[in-house]
Amino acid sequence: MEEDDSSLLVVLLETRGEFWERLLAASQGAGAADFCALTPEEFVQQVLVFLNAFLLLNEGNKLAVFAAHTTDSRLLYMSPSLQGEARRRKAPAASSSAAQSILQRLRFLIADDEQRASDGEAERDSGALAGALSRALCFIHKLQRPGAAAAASGAAPVAARQTPKPRVLVLAGCPDVTAQYIAVMNAIFSALRNDVVIDACMVGGADSAFLQQAAHLTGGLYLRPPRVGGLLQTLLTVFCADTYSRSFLDLPQASGVDFRASCFCHKRAIDLGYVCSVCLSIFCQAMPECTTCGTPFASTKSGKRPAAASPLGTERSSKQAHI
Repeated sequence: MEEDDSSLLVVLLETRGEFWERLLAASQGAGAADFCALTPEEFVQQVLVFLNAFLLLNEGNKLAVFAAHTTDSRLLYMSPSLQGEARRRKAPAASSSAAQSILQRLRFLIADDEQRASDGEAERDSGALAGALSRALCFIHKLQRPGAAAAASGAAPVAARQTPKPRVLVLAGCPDVTAQYIAVMNAIFSALRNDVVIDACMVGGADSAFLQQAAHLTGGLYLRPPRVGGLLQTLLTVFCADTYSRSFLDLPQASGVDFRASCFCHKRAIDLGYVCSVCLSIFCQAMPECTTCGTPFASTKSGKRPAAASPLGTERSSKQAHI
């Protein structure tokens, strides 16, 4: 089997209006020399430096950048080597075009949001982490299909190559949207099954339980830099290396993982709840029947819990306790 030390990195960049507002508010509230804040412009510039550094590490490195926007995800950049032959011939050098392409499309996103707001058509900002993760995984899966790389380059299929695990790096700063719990967990399990590592870097004052679980389950890294002004240093020293090289590095590890689930009834993060013994749906309170599969639960007039639902953390079923 032929070895290949190139790496595939898919970056999910949060571009919601709430994220930019949080960065701007933090930078305005800090002093001029405060190293714990970033303006939106500084954030984008540091991310662009990191992306160019990743491309320069190896001429075979491949990069794709998606924007996790208000209600959908947008492609901001794709390495020419991932495109078709006709499009690749017209594309300039990867490292020089990455910054231009990302900046241009970010400006378009912001201008489009401003136009919608002025027209009174602003969409509800519900976050698009689940959709962006799903799109990134579909993108990686398409590239991993037999002959996909040869089809993109226009060359004949070659012997199988042993490549590092593809990675997804999430750069976010807003709190979790609990209503997306099911969709995000489905994406995490899909990444785990397809051997895709999910890394996460939180730029802000709050942790993300979703991204903590994603990094923990897929073998990735989760980090929330205490000094946001040094984001570039964190990206270069922690997230630039591929999964194989990490075994030789002493990298910071997450101090803990928030394993709390979100209930299916109110979409709230809970510490104690009830699990349907049929479909494993989670509820924060006793229910007459499962709203997911319709399984009826025993009456609870006596104050006892439903017979078909067991509390989280009990030993009634090892499978339920794990959930």
